[in-house]
Amino acid sequence: MQMPFPRPDGTTPTERRFRQVIDTLQEVVFQTDPERRWAFLNPAWTEVTGFPVEECLGRNAMDFVHPDDRARVLAVCQSLLTRERDSVQHEVRYLTHDGGFRWVDVFARVTVDEEGKLLGMAGTLNDITERKRTSDALARRERYLTALVDMQQRLLSVQEGGDLYGPALAPLGQASGASRVYVFEIYTDIKGTLLCSQRAEWCAPGVPAEIDNPVLQDLPVQPILGRWAAVLGRGEVITGRVATFPSVERDLLEPQGILSLLVLPLRVQGRLVGFVGFDNCYEAREWDRLEVDLLSAASGAISVALERRASERALREHEHRFRQLAENASDVLYLYRREAPRGFAYVSRVAHAKLGLGPEAHYADPELWYRQVHPDDRAALERLLESPLSVDGAPVELRFLRPDGSLLWMEHVVAPVMDSAGRVVAVEGLARDITERRQVEEALKRSEASLRALMEGFPDPAAIERDGHIVYANAVLVTTLGFARAEELVGRRLSEFLADVPGTGVASGDSTPLTSERRLVLRDGRTRVVELASLPLRFDGQPAVVSIARDVTEQRQLQARLTLADRLASVGTLAAGIAHEINNPLAFVLSNLAFLSDEFRHHLSPGAGVHELRPPDVAEWQEVLGEACEGAERVRQIVRQLKTFSRPDEERMTPVDVHAVLDSVVMMAANEIRHRARLRRDYGTVPQVLANEGRLCQVFLNLVVNAAQAIPEGSAHDHEVVLATRAAGGQVVVEVRDTGSGIAPEVMGRIFDPFFTTKPVGVGTGLGLSICHGIIAGLGGDIQVESAVGRGSTFRVVLPAPAPVHRPPEAPAPVAPVAPRGRVLVVDDEPAVGRVLQRLLRGHDVEVATSGRQALERMSRAPAFDAVLCDVMMPDLAGRDVYEAVRREYPGLERRFVFVSGGAFTAGAREFLERIPNPLLEKPFDEARVRGAVEELVRHGPPDPA
Repeated sequence: MQMPFPRPDGTTPTERRFRQVIDTLQEVVFQTDPERRWAFLNPAWTEVTGFPVEECLGRNAMDFVHPDDRARVLAVCQSLLTRERDSVQHEVRYLTHDGGFRWVDVFARVTVDEEGKLLGMAGTLNDITERKRTSDALARRERYLTALVDMQQRLLSVQEGGDLYGPALAPLGQASGASRVYVFEIYTDIKGTLLCSQRAEWCAPGVPAEIDNPVLQDLPVQPILGRWAAVLGRGEVITGRVATFPSVERDLLEPQGILSLLVLPLRVQGRLVGFVGFDNCYEAREWDRLEVDLLSAASGAISVALERRASERALREHEHRFRQLAENASDVLYLYRREAPRGFAYVSRVAHAKLGLGPEAHYADPELWYRQVHPDDRAALERLLESPLSVDGAPVELRFLRPDGSLLWMEHVVAPVMDSAGRVVAVEGLARDITERRQVEEALKRSEASLRALMEGFPDPAAIERDGHIVYANAVLVTTLGFARAEELVGRRLSEFLADVPGTGVASGDSTPLTSERRLVLRDGRTRVVELASLPLRFDGQPAVVSIARDVTEQRQLQARLTLADRLASVGTLAAGIAHEINNPLAFVLSNLAFLSDEFRHHLSPGAGVHELRPPDVAEWQEVLGEACEGAERVRQIVRQLKTFSRPDEERMTPVDVHAVLDSVVMMAANEIRHRARLRRDYGTVPQVLANEGRLCQVFLNLVVNAAQAIPEGSAHDHEVVLATRAAGGQVVVEVRDTGSGIAPEVMGRIFDPFFTTKPVGVGTGLGLSICHGIIAGLGGDIQVESAVGRGSTFRVVLPAPAPVHRPPEAPAPVAPVAPRGRVLVVDDEPAVGRVLQRLLRGHDVEVATSGRQALERMSRAPAFDAVLCDVMMPDLAGRDVYEAVRREYPGLERRFVFVSGGAFTAGAREFLERIPNPLLEKPFDEARVRGAVEELVRHGPPDPA
């Protein structure tokens, strides 16, 4: 066999042929030594990188790797050289001679000699730059489309009057890699000058904002941006490096650090209204056609949003178009080629997560979707892919069967791709997974049916409103309001039947707080107080509000009564204390005046010893004393009425003289009546009624004050308030009449309703007549009213009269003999009161103690007192304490106690006085009662205990 002879260079023909094959390869074939220095490179190396092979041999291969990839490549090489791995394949960026880089697919393995010694690495470098660029372009396209969908979703979610631009700029800036994204509006001022102002801005981290730059507000379009206005007005874009722009534009842009920019028009109904700008501040990069087209779609979306705000009709039209792209778009982006080679040209990676089949499966099988689609939806899929023009951009819902057998709902929006001849060559589409939404819709339908059933069985009135109008009312609400059918309420506003509760501060209107207290106005004008709770929900697939009204009229009325009772109790406690403080000095004032009057009659009457005084002087002094006594007596009567009115909470029923009650009321309401009307009493002969005096006083005081307030001030001589009484058929009738403004017929039936009032805010609570009605009804009576507008009103209170009690005629009291002189102890912390009692009882031996302790000391020295007049309320030891001490130390002496009081009692003192049999004398004193009580004890001693 003939052996090939080597050439002079030492290579054999076989080696030469092998070398020729390697040199013609488009892939780079390489070999390195153990130190990673190039030992061999074929000519393809120069074609890929631009570096001559001769200059590279012997240099470290890491010198040609992109700096960002060196650490990763070193780690891979180390794993080969240490024999951890036999081979590797990865993608790396290699630097090029022109300062750029190329993406290569590296395959490498270790090389050894016959003895297994490491010689280095060998392998291939396959240029994949174009493939990477295509992949990056598709990823960039997907990123832009995702940002576009995100932006449009944000635009559609902006509420009326909200920020339209701010939510849209962030996704656009992040997707485009711009330094700054902003919106300017163009407008005309009152002088007709065309101006523009920056309205919104988004900046990348580290980029200074310009939103507060005053230069960019009310900026005249001419002459600085005149070129922009012309170009943008034609629907074209402004793009390029700022360095190439006219100087007048550079003067505005360069101070902002802008190196290149892209400006897109905002047009509404064909008119330029502003522009969206994208700045590059770190490199003078320009935007390619794909970016310009996608960002133009973004500016178009903002323009449509502006147009939507301009008119309702434009809103509906543009919302329909943009919902197709934004709301109905989903995660899967695809391009389906209708010409050879037919099939999917692109499918986004998320298809694997959605459909269970990745992009490779779609690329390999043009009929994949036809096999995976639900049989009932095959015709719809064929129309979508084969006749996209027939769909006209409308969303199409298709069901797909995943490989695991589960069902997937996908909503598709497609657009045809045309060639230059106008033929449809491909279909570009967006598909969104709506499986969960369809499940929610089905669940929502079931829940709405349950909601209807629940509300029909709900015990409280309830309504569902959409856009402020009732779309559903349950049967309880219909009957409560006084309607016959729910259809009579549908379409009306619930706020028509709601009014404020006085004093709550809830403003009436269409907007109702989540929880509030309102008045529910019935069809006949009557009102009920309700707690209204409102919360949002979805009803029939659309947003709505459900409102539930719980009737709390009786509860609020009871609370109001308790509040008023507590207030009256507080006032009563204060009034009783005031009465007590007045009664103490009033007691000795009255007694002293009476004493002086008696002294005048006995010692200054005409006779011997007074001839030197002129009779007119004595008469005048007696007149002055009489007037003083009369005034003090009037004060005593006022205090008595104040005490009576201060205890309306005492429910004891006793025979009551209605005339005395009316006189007390007149005395307390005199100031209210005096400036409005004349008071006239028309009393008949009536029996006493069985009632509580304080409650009756409260009722008639309310009626009299209302009567006075129904009359305007300033014409008292033209008006009158009449109090009339009469007996009728075993009943006592009391009328309170006035000549005031009267009551309108439409509110006549509501005046006794709780919280209803015709008085201004802050003047009435709407509870007075309601409480009066309740008091009289509790006494077995009734309140009636008659009124005419402009002629006054008459309130008629009818009370049952108790059956008359026939008592035998009393025998004339025998004339009592002169009482013996007794020993009396007066105990009172007010010294003047003690002196008064000492003068009243001057027929006896009277000692005065000004405290309880002093009284006990007197008794310890000589306890044999015939009578002890003791004050109930004293600061050191109260009357009860003195009584209990005497009962323990001197049994029997406590029965000779007579208690005196100015009218103020603690709860314990009142209980004590009700428990013991001893008499009680009230200040100011009735002198006859005081003398009679003492004389009875001196003459007969204390009564025998029961």
